[in-house]
Amino acid sequence: MNDHQYSEAASITHTPSRSKDRSRYILINTLSSYGRDIVDTITFLVLIPFIINTLGKETFGLWSLIWSFLAFFELADMGFGASVVKYVADARGRQDTERQQAIICTLFWVYVVLGSIVMGAVAVSLLFFNQVFEIPANQAESARAVLLIIGARSALYMPLGMFRGVLVGHQKMKVANGYKVLGGLAYFVSVLIVLSRIPDLRVLAGLNALMGVLPMFAMMVHVKITLPELSLRPRYFDRSLVRELFSFSLYFSLIQIAGLIATRVDAIVIKLFMPLQMVAVYSIGIRLSGKAEQFCSHLIKALTPVVAELHGAGEQQNIRAVWYRGSKLTTAFATPLLLGLALLAEPLIIAWTGPDFQMSVPVCQWLVAAVMISVIHGNTSNILSMGGQQRFLAFSILGCQLLNLGLSLFLIHIYGIIGVAMATFIAYVPVYAGFIQTRAGRVHERSHWDFYKSTVFPSIVPALLMAAFLVAVQRYRPLTNLLEVAILEILGCIVFAGAFWVIGFNAKERGYFKDKIIRRLHRSKKSELK
Repeated sequence: MNDHQYSEAASITHTPSRSKDRSRYILINTLSSYGRDIVDTITFLVLIPFIINTLGKETFGLWSLIWSFLAFFELADMGFGASVVKYVADARGRQDTERQQAIICTLFWVYVVLGSIVMGAVAVSLLFFNQVFEIPANQAESARAVLLIIGARSALYMPLGMFRGVLVGHQKMKVANGYKVLGGLAYFVSVLIVLSRIPDLRVLAGLNALMGVLPMFAMMVHVKITLPELSLRPRYFDRSLVRELFSFSLYFSLIQIAGLIATRVDAIVIKLFMPLQMVAVYSIGIRLSGKAEQFCSHLIKALTPVVAELHGAGEQQNIRAVWYRGSKLTTAFATPLLLGLALLAEPLIIAWTGPDFQMSVPVCQWLVAAVMISVIHGNTSNILSMGGQQRFLAFSILGCQLLNLGLSLFLIHIYGIIGVAMATFIAYVPVYAGFIQTRAGRVHERSHWDFYKSTVFPSIVPALLMAAFLVAVQRYRPLTNLLEVAILEILGCIVFAGAFWVIGFNAKERGYFKDKIIRRLHRSKKSELK
């Protein structure tokens, strides 16, 4: 980042109190998201092998297939989830409380209708699910019950999940994360206790539905308490808003379709050509890469309402500053985590799930490479979607995933499930680095070279040093358990962080962060003295 761009970035936090508050919200919301993800990751690492050992590999494959199938019903959201964050944050930026009231109430009742449609569609799917996917006779009854239970969960998520968007739009992501952590811990404990005594997939589905819906209900209550002026009475429903909201949401529904292809359709493609057990093997790779992407994208998500608010306020200079600085920090944070996962995939997966899942290793590595492409361009997608370029972004991402699907259908015949993962990476590179980055560069008058030089290049040398360290250690001492994998990953991240502090940051940036750290320490000492 050159001096001019850095001074732009610094202006975000050195302008008056509102900008300082914005900077603090970004930091707190991002850290709370990482805290939530740490809890989720620990839960994930423990529960997956527990479920496989308790219910069996084939049953776990069925569980993964049902989740992939039900993802189709997420399309009923029609992109309104993005509208909640976008329009609530935009109204907040305009300080228009009446518009905010109308938006929230209108979206709530839209979601009530959509949730009812989802429940009806789930009921219809019970008639054909087992036949289409050739579910074994001994699994048929369980499959129908689980489909109904998780389908009901998805239907309730429609209206209740809207309140999480309201919290995010108000830059209170930390509150939403807090409720999700409590729900995740409750799910973790209940599965370990109950499923060990009653090893039944239907029990797992029931626990998942209950512990998934409760946090959303708690968020609804929280919003009602903290925004007492908010009313959900039908008389506040504004029919004219539906068209405006839909004109924005339509393109996010296309992005949802693209996301569905990226994360769910792969499992269905594999099931159409290969046994159910291969769905389980592939799901390990996609779950690990998915968790990694989620963990690496929190700063991007925290910046989404900020970009929307800045757009509403017309602060284009700060939008560019958020774009560059956010991309640089996101890339720097994601690189050691994703690089570590790729290089440690084999000992991690074998120690975690056993040698039967050896084929998950290359699947995970190809998907992690695709995640890296997505994360690097995450803030680029942000400024396009929140800045009125959502139509272009939607068609670009949808085209990317259609290309992914076509390549998957072709490569699965050559390379099996590894080919399906390869297809994801091959499709991501030209669309994200080509179409999406080019459009953002034109809108904000920034070249590819300027963007990558400022945001990606600072992480290259630290990444090479970390990779050399991880490879050397594994040659000297092979890893045999998860603790050793975790320790080596932490050491690798330390190598990366040290190198990035010296190489990745320039003198002004180091001075800026040192100043922030010193101020924070002074505040802590003053609070202790009081």
